[in-house]
Amino acid sequence: MQGSGFLPDNQPCVSIKKEYKMNPPDHEITAETDIEVEKLEPREALKEVIIYNPMKNPERTNATMGRVAEVIGIIIEDDEKAKFLDDKCKSKIKGHELDEPLTADEGTAIADILATDLNRDQVNRAVRLFYESEISTEEVVAMHKNYKIPVSRLEDDLLPVRGKGARIWDSKGKSYIDLDSNYSATNLGNANPEIARGLYNQANLLISQKEDRIQVARTRFLREIIGMMPGDLTHFYWQNSGGEAVDKSIKIAKAYTGHTGVVAFENGFHGRTHGAVAVTYNKMYREPFGLDKESWVHFAPFGNLDAVEKFLSSGDAKSVILELIQGEEAGINPATREFAHGLRELCDKYDALMIADEVQTGFGRVAEADDQWFASHVYGITPDIITIGKSFGGGYPVTAVVTKKHISEKMHPGMDGSTFGGNPMAMVAALIATRQMRTLGLPGLAVKRSKEFASGLKNIKSPMLKGFRTAGLMIGIDFDSRENMIKVQEGMKKYGAHSSLSTGPTMRWMPPLVIESDEVQEVLGAFQKSLNDAQ
Repeated sequence: MQGSGFLPDNQPCVSIKKEYKMNPPDHEITAETDIEVEKLEPREALKEVIIYNPMKNPERTNATMGRVAEVIGIIIEDDEKAKFLDDKCKSKIKGHELDEPLTADEGTAIADILATDLNRDQVNRAVRLFYESEISTEEVVAMHKNYKIPVSRLEDDLLPVRGKGARIWDSKGKSYIDLDSNYSATNLGNANPEIARGLYNQANLLISQKEDRIQVARTRFLREIIGMMPGDLTHFYWQNSGGEAVDKSIKIAKAYTGHTGVVAFENGFHGRTHGAVAVTYNKMYREPFGLDKESWVHFAPFGNLDAVEKFLSSGDAKSVILELIQGEEAGINPATREFAHGLRELCDKYDALMIADEVQTGFGRVAEADDQWFASHVYGITPDIITIGKSFGGGYPVTAVVTKKHISEKMHPGMDGSTFGGNPMAMVAALIATRQMRTLGLPGLAVKRSKEFASGLKNIKSPMLKGFRTAGLMIGIDFDSRENMIKVQEGMKKYGAHSSLSTGPTMRWMPPLVIESDEVQEVLGAFQKSLNDAQ
């Protein structure tokens, strides 16, 4: 299968550069990923990316003069020559600000100048840079700052514009290995031409339908996903985010048990929606909304079965929700097998429901063997309800609550719904993503790369380091102080590894599961160099 990402004629300067070889060998996905200009004259190639064509690239606008200046500064190292060319291009701008889109005539005139004054290699670079963004980095940062919402930390240290596998490229052409994977949402990598083609095809047929309506795309996906789920978890409630899925799981549990009480755990994190925040331990998240006063939530120390039994035996709760591997608030803290199995036994003993929040740990992220798609598989248990999300849409927003038939039957029409839940576009993305996961054998890849990271980290010594933990490709590295951790984390960017996740003095890495062996070594090298710089 070949695909440029959207229409075949969307990228007239594109040629096939890399094949993503899948397993088994007879299944190959070929992704058109690298732009060239050999098929077009320089002037025409530059016009293609400076002036947008609404038929080919309706998502774009015309380039701004600010981006023209930025591109010139990137590809011409001599400051005087860059200024001369910049001034020459600016002379064609009339009657508007430099951060406003060029007119078609201005864009054509600038394309003529660049085609004349740049050599072929410089034109190639300019085409790539304009194709990835027609707006300058400064303009993007300014717009985000002007309209920033207080809950956003606004990471403006780089502007990502392109991805391939575990790598992202910024607006200035520098590449980084991504160690965040959007909180485990991009396990298959930062771009996916096959998903893009599937979404394009589906958007041409049918974009959205209400959740109640049957559809072909959902049928295809259900055939693919059922065999991946633990035990007899077969009934799906479709959502769009992890927090929504957690909210829904709590509703289903309360409907089935007829009881409002829920046991959650210290240092647990379950999302940003109302119900998800209520069962998240950190008071910082709960207090602003009065959720620290909820009488139906009972927090137990993680790993303490006696505390859980106290809540269940007293009748205070009939449901238990947990992350089998605590991440966001605990810095990668896996449950012991004894605790996981003991919790399952307690829920059975007291007719309580066990809810496993696997939005982040699912789809191979924490595998210890080739057939383990979920942490539930790793621990050898089947929860009554599981939340899944993040990566199974291949980066497209889709999540679900999955439960057993007899539990699901306690829900009735009108008790729940989701306008966009399980829409055809989401189902297409999920089908292609999970099919790729199975073909690539993502759990097996996670096992291999986890061992490589662990082996490398064992050999890195520093007085700043206090230890590390791996759960598949959830990796926590403990420092002697948060200050030193931040210093090293920031320093890694200089060496092409980008990490921004942390919990206190613990740096967290969650790279895409398709990260390659040589990229693991690059990350370890960047980590070592940054440690050396910080000492």
